[in-house]
Amino acid sequence: MPSRRALATLLLLAPTTLFMGGSVGGCAAAACRKVQGEHQDFLRRRGPADAAQLVVAVPLATLGQALSFPLARLPAMSVPMPDLGLPIDLGLGNLEVALRSVQVMPAPDGQLGLRVRFVLRSRGRDVTAIDLDAVVAPQIEPSAGNVRLSLRPQDLLRVRPSLPPAERQKFAAFINELLPPAARALVGGRIDRLADQALGELVERSFPRARDGLLGHLKTLVDLEIDLPPVPLTRVALRSPGADLELWLYTSLPAAGLPPGPARTPGGDARLVQVRMSGGTAAELANQAMTRGQIPARYDLAGEPSPTGEFTAGVAWQPGPRPLRLHAWKQSGVCAHVVFAGTPSVDAVRGELDLRVPDAQIERITGAARARIAAWYSGLGKQTFAFSQAVAGATSFELLGIDYDATPVRAAVVADTVTIDLQLAPRAPARRP
Repeated sequence: MPSRRALATLLLLAPTTLFMGGSVGGCAAAACRKVQGEHQDFLRRRGPADAAQLVVAVPLATLGQALSFPLARLPAMSVPMPDLGLPIDLGLGNLEVALRSVQVMPAPDGQLGLRVRFVLRSRGRDVTAIDLDAVVAPQIEPSAGNVRLSLRPQDLLRVRPSLPPAERQKFAAFINELLPPAARALVGGRIDRLADQALGELVERSFPRARDGLLGHLKTLVDLEIDLPPVPLTRVALRSPGADLELWLYTSLPAAGLPPGPARTPGGDARLVQVRMSGGTAAELANQAMTRGQIPARYDLAGEPSPTGEFTAGVAWQPGPRPLRLHAWKQSGVCAHVVFAGTPSVDAVRGELDLRVPDAQIERITGAARARIAAWYSGLGKQTFAFSQAVAGATSFELLGIDYDATPVRAAVVADTVTIDLQLAPRAPARRP
């Protein structure tokens, strides 16, 4: 997919550390061994055996609207008007069958519930609707940072159509409306039965050809692709127990899973897409960004990013007070390991995420006794970590080949969970030069 707006703004580390004095002797060598050991312990961190670390909740109504939008371009198909067994010819000629909408319905875990609605039309007027209700197992293709969920029209060809009672009544009312008063008096109370028989005949004989022809115009009926931050996905669990399509994402990141509970936090706007991740996952996204070179991982003694800097950085999450942990290691010369701790807060401001840690403080220092930390970040005097973008253009959605921008409109950190609400909007096509 093309580049996307940011899903999450995470953790850019920019240390400024000065060392005053300090000889390198036996004590310093012991300090270096301890610092190096602590760095190795950080690199050996592990995550849960099998726990979802992220969940994406997409409203079923939003998904249905997006899937139905391209259907308006499909041409209708003509079918013969069934014999009503009436004493007069109403002169209706043929009817038309058009594919109107795709509605996503609640379904058992691992499956997708669909209601594909066809409309029966006469001279441009919608007469009644015919539904295909199916529960199917879609294809789910997880890859690095990408989830694709697709369903082929062929999966519905053997699904028996249904006629909701309200739609049967609409067809009978349509026929009754067309009858002249004399014919209506002649037919009497049989109109509902005659109309129902005629509609049943149409569904059995003529509708399958129209259904197959209309579905044949589509390569895929459902094609939902979500690009996430570049995370190593191991599996995806699909659920739709209520008003959302839920994608529970499992990764090999060394991060804790989400706490037990529903996919969507209560009290928010149910019309928005919601992404939730554990705090540990948010921290590991920053570490992944450093590994990829997307944000600096090494810094010099002046605190400036440098590919040959003596300091290496890392981020962790530890449940409890001030859960965000920021590590900086200097493993040669005057060695030191500095751990900062703070409570992060995140807000959505003008479509971007603003992440701050106003209560940042030094939690622990390991290293030579004469090492002195002079400064950390330009905002240390304000007791604030300065954060910059770590996952640029991380998340987007594509539905049936149409790209959607996902703009953050609300964000929060509650306990050990980061929650981001996203508003979807079709991306405007690029202007031709």
